[in-house]
Amino acid sequence: MANTNAPSGFTPLRHLTGGVIRANEYQIANSQADTFSYGDIVTMDASGQLDGFANNKNAIGIFYGVEYIDDATGNVEFVKRWKGGSTVKAGTTPKAYVYDDPNITFSVQAGNGAFTQANVGELCNVLLTASTTPYFHSRHEADMDTLAATAKVLRILRVEDIPGNETAADAKIEVVINNHLFGTQNAGI
Repeated sequence: MANTNAPSGFTPLRHLTGGVIRANEYQIANSQADTFSYGDIVTMDASGQLDGFANNKNAIGIFYGVEYIDDATGNVEFVKRWKGGSTVKAGTTPKAYVYDDPNITFSVQAGNGAFTQANVGELCNVLLTASTTPYFHSRHEADMDTLAATAKVLRILRVEDIPGNETAADAKIEVVINNHLFGTQNAGI
């Protein structure tokens, strides 16, 4: 049976050294133009705030959600999506939560081609598809069209051992962020 084509972004799986998986807090600029959905890969701008990711940047981690004070109601809200251009109560700053440890591994769907066992250890970029209604979960995938030995965002660790997951197109694979801002091989911003 073929794998289902249902991209859902990045989901934390485990910590390479046995550590605890937790999301840490970052600021989002009030009126940030980029939209972030649960499971999206994100980066940080020069001012230390969350920013939209591109494959030529170092990642900070995976977006989990955002807490802010609603401008209209004054209520504290926690949502798993930041809609680009949102505004919050004057004098407050939205708090984003990001899985930012470079030793966290993630589950992600292989897109743009078939995954084979020979791809284990290779690097690839991220297929940055925007989230859709009604749930606004991430639709990011590992871009199998960009497989290489150097200079890519993700390192492929293995195919996930879950029922019905085949080594083929749309496989669920385990990856780690190779071009991570907190990685020892990368320059600062």
